[in-house]
Amino acid sequence: MRSLLSVRSAWRWVAGALLAALATAAPAQNERPIRVGAVSALGVQAGFPESSQAARRYFDAVNAAGGVNGRRIEYLSLDEGPSPQTAAGAARKLIADPEVVALVGGSGLFDCPVNAAAYATAGLVSLQGASVAPECFASSHIVPMNNGPYLGLENAIAFAVEHLKKARVCVTILDLPGMAAGYQRSLERLKPSMKAALDDVAFMPPDADFAGAIRERLARRCDAIVFTGHEPTVLRWLAEAQKQGLGETDWIFLTPAYTDQVARAIRDPKARVHAMAEFEPWQSASLAMLDWKRVMREGGLPLSALSQGGYVSAQLFVRVARQIPGPVTRASFARALRELPPTELSFLGMPFHVGQAPAHAPNRASLPVAWRNGLWKIAAPVWIQAPPLTAGPP
Repeated sequence: MRSLLSVRSAWRWVAGALLAALATAAPAQNERPIRVGAVSALGVQAGFPESSQAARRYFDAVNAAGGVNGRRIEYLSLDEGPSPQTAAGAARKLIADPEVVALVGGSGLFDCPVNAAAYATAGLVSLQGASVAPECFASSHIVPMNNGPYLGLENAIAFAVEHLKKARVCVTILDLPGMAAGYQRSLERLKPSMKAALDDVAFMPPDADFAGAIRERLARRCDAIVFTGHEPTVLRWLAEAQKQGLGETDWIFLTPAYTDQVARAIRDPKARVHAMAEFEPWQSASLAMLDWKRVMREGGLPLSALSQGGYVSAQLFVRVARQIPGPVTRASFARALRELPPTELSFLGMPFHVGQAPAHAPNRASLPVAWRNGLWKIAAPVWIQAPPLTAGPP
């Protein structure tokens, strides 16, 4: 009798141990990190590292506060490298990892043209902090958080014609690989009154003679000169323009010029220099802006549109992921993002919405800023908003 009881007791002990093991294993599975990736241009030459770096800093702050419903975020930021082949290789690594539920904060030249179709096939959504190529705005699974250079150009011309009342606007477009078609489509989308004001449009490679181009623009007596370059070329352009004299011309740049470094480079106290901010200007004292500044400064990152885009893309991911009732997967995240109603989002000048559209440009609003005594100041009281996109990239 005792032996039978001993056997029964042993089985009860084994069963109890198994149940205890299962009970502890289930929470452990639920507490595994949420894995998020990014493909970005991280190299020194033509790199955009600030966007993914800002996303990482935001995720670090969320993890320090307890994560997403108790789960920490594991962030894998990969370099797209110097070629389409290396960009495809980086994307393949993330696509092949079934635990990567989304891409957040990416920014590069090759990622969208090379990987957009693969992301769609894999059901992997990419919330890009700063999109550049036209293909970024023509994909079902890529959601740019910024205006991008094409909508930014439309808004810059609208600012020159409709707000500054300029009759002769000259545009110089930095001709980077794969971008010319996007700029051409944006110019075609302009209203007739804006097209009538365009005195000249020139495409120029990054290694062109900036001094000669500026000399030609000034000789044409343009009322406003729009330049689409990124920060390094903006600094070169400004340096040559100041040698020749900025004069009474309005010089208008896109978002990449909205930085402290560009502001410090302007020496003429009477300079009429403007930039198109695609997010809320960082002079704002809103709570969201104060938190962004704190997170960026703690991470040693510059205050720029790139870091704003990375921050807000990470913020959006966390907001959507926290609303998912079950497991956070590629499918559940994509579904929750598409079901998100129009939402006020930090830094954006219009409600954010993705919906069921086959391509996305949820941020079409720009707020012009003007240089005044070494600082950027808001130049117009309202956001300038490019019209919605039709089928295809901008």
